[in-house]
Amino acid sequence: MKRIILIITLALSALCLPANAAMVRVVSIDNGRTITIDDHGTRTTVRLAGVTITDELHAREMLRWTIGDAWVMLERNGDDVLVYRSPDALFINRELVVRGFARATLAGIEPEHRLDVTYLGEVNPGSNAAPQSRSGTGTRRRSATAPTPAPAARSPRSPSSVRSGPAASRAPKPEARSRGPRPPGSSR
Repeated sequence: MKRIILIITLALSALCLPANAAMVRVVSIDNGRTITIDDHGTRTTVRLAGVTITDELHAREMLRWTIGDAWVMLERNGDDVLVYRSPDALFINRELVVRGFARATLAGIEPEHRLDVTYLGEVNPGSNAAPQSRSGTGTRRRSATAPTPAPAARSPRSPSSVRSGPAASRAPKPEARSRGPRPPGSSR
């Protein structure tokens, strides 16, 4: 019984509250900040709230493209209005600011400048683990202190000191530099 009384009370209070927003039809775009609407048979000119137009031509074309001859919901903010396109609720005042055709003059018009980042991994992988440098290919680099491989010993069958064949091209040369991390300020 208490639930029924609560539901009836809420329904009656919702009917008695004045609606702050109205659905209207856009008739024409006058300029980058002013539109003409059809409010139940009455043509009215309204200005967009919270924006200062910086690029008049592009703002007017964006309004024609987005809300020209469309249904919009108007939310009053003093003498001006906040405009939301129907049915997708595109916030037209904010869209002008985001595209760079206007500057926001009210709080809530300009979107938050926050970068959402997802970090995959550990923040502190271990206190005693030494950081390892990585190349862009996904393979680990050799450190500058890593020893170079020792040259292969001569086989007793090969009296010459010159190597030949495919093994000679793979063998490291003693004068080759390692590709370890560079100290700051040095160049290659």
